[in-house]
Amino acid sequence: MALNLEVVIENIFTKEPAFEVGVKRPPCKDDTMSWCFQCQTEYAEDVVECVECGVELITQAPTELDDVGGSDEEQIVYELHEWAGESRRALDQELTGQNIAHSWLGATLVIRAADEESVDEIVEATDETGGPVLDPEAEKIAYEVEGWAADEQTAFSELLARLGIPHEFDEAGDLLVLVEDEDAVEAALDAFQGANDDRPELEGLDANALLSNVFVACDRLRKDPRDNRGVEEILAHAPLLVSHRPPFGFNPVTWNLLGEKTNELVDLLAEGNTSDEDLKLLANALTEVLRQMV
Repeated sequence: MALNLEVVIENIFTKEPAFEVGVKRPPCKDDTMSWCFQCQTEYAEDVVECVECGVELITQAPTELDDVGGSDEEQIVYELHEWAGESRRALDQELTGQNIAHSWLGATLVIRAADEESVDEIVEATDETGGPVLDPEAEKIAYEVEGWAADEQTAFSELLARLGIPHEFDEAGDLLVLVEDEDAVEAALDAFQGANDDRPELEGLDANALLSNVFVACDRLRKDPRDNRGVEEILAHAPLLVSHRPPFGFNPVTWNLLGEKTNELVDLLAEGNTSDEDLKLLANALTEVLRQMV
């Protein structure tokens, strides 16, 4: 977790553009002031959040980088860019409470090498506490994650915490988030499900061609479930749909459900004793879904 400080200093301002160089004032001992622990900007006491970093202020002047250890002591850093601002602030306050010298370069924590073991324990404990909690009065939306394994729920919860998205699981096991965070959660879901899907990915044009072929096949079958051309096309393309993960920009849930239902249609055709009405019903449902995608 510890990194080379010289390397980080070279790139820190491109990695964490949340503050600008040259806007800080030297810390003073005025107890009516507040500071941002990350960029060390000083504010009047009635300000509660740093306008540059978006984190809650602290009432004790932060330590300057040069004051972390003596001139002959080695410094090491922790890259915490993926942590929510609230989590970094909680870590900062814990380190301050335990009198461990530290400073910040944006979202990068700098400590004495001599304190590494103690800081490792504090970082781990802070990380396990999770991100911000839900506002009990705010409007919420629920996501059903019943089919997820426990480790998948934990991993996604950790992702939301790193993104600073308040969330919790209710008694039914559903994921609760704020309505205002719905778009961010949807984007996180797409990224998470894509990262955990080891099927090969279709290129954009190939994906569109595949969906168009499946659409044409289903459209023929909804009119005549015994149409030879439609049967041949659906038998040829359904396996491709099921065996590839959602391409970039496609909703994973919709893509996977489409694959399941297309496969179901193939199974019913293979059985040979399914009524024409049942085949038409499923083919028609698939056609309407695909119509929105091609």
